[in-house]
Amino acid sequence: MKRSTARHFYQQYFLATRGASWLARQCAGVRLKILDDLMQWEVTNPTSEG
Repeated sequence: MKRSTARHFYQQYFLATRGASWLARQCAGVRLKILDDLMQWEVTNPTSEG
């Protein structure tokens, strides 16, 4: 069996995932960390005083 080089691996990886977003390429742990970071922000609706 022929061993694959890192370059070949990444070429095949990005070829296979070229239609996916950068977020979809991240492992589940990274996606959960991003979501956790985003949820730290308080979201409020603007109020009109008038």
